[in-house]
Amino acid sequence: MKKVCIAASRDVGLQCASWAKENTPAGFEVTEDMSAADIIICVMYEKILGPEYIKKSTCFNFHPGILPEYKGTGVFSWVIINEEQKAGVTLHLIDRGVDTGDVIEIREFLIGKKDTAHSLFLRGEDLIFKMFKDWYADLIRGEYTATPQRGSKGKLYYKKDLQKAKNLTRFVKAFYFPNKESAYYINDKAEKIYLNFKEEQ
Repeated sequence: MKKVCIAASRDVGLQCASWAKENTPAGFEVTEDMSAADIIICVMYEKILGPEYIKKSTCFNFHPGILPEYKGTGVFSWVIINEEQKAGVTLHLIDRGVDTGDVIEIREFLIGKKDTAHSLFLRGEDLIFKMFKDWYADLIRGEYTATPQRGSKGKLYYKKDLQKAKNLTRFVKAFYFPNKESAYYINDKAEKIYLNFKEEQ
């Protein structure tokens, strides 16, 4: 009997693991022991699987981003920063790179004017749970097709990149000039909310 481990760090992963326990086909069983698993399915798992797991197990990942353009973390923030029109989720095999494995499916959704990183994250979680249920039995039975990632190599985003992007000091200072419009953001009511800056003497 083959053993399946659902590797999860967030609520949606735990939701998938709970669902899997009730919906695993005959001939398979769910285990929490990753080292004993024949199949590992990562669902927004915050750790990178080591080569010891990749070598002995078939490993899958539900990645909250469109590959190959958006590898790594904080993707729902970056698609807004980069003014993308779409976000999405990629189901792919795990290899020794970070989010570089062959793709099984990509599902996309449009980014609305009122979307934030948080609202995209919640929509992404809902989509991941749906995809997990759609694919679970086929993945563990080996009934899927995977193709190499298309086009450009994309970019790998790290947590440190997002931390740097949070610092808006240079933008606020760049648009500070007495009696001229300062830097701003636009709220849901299409109102400009200005970012104040006090020039030190």
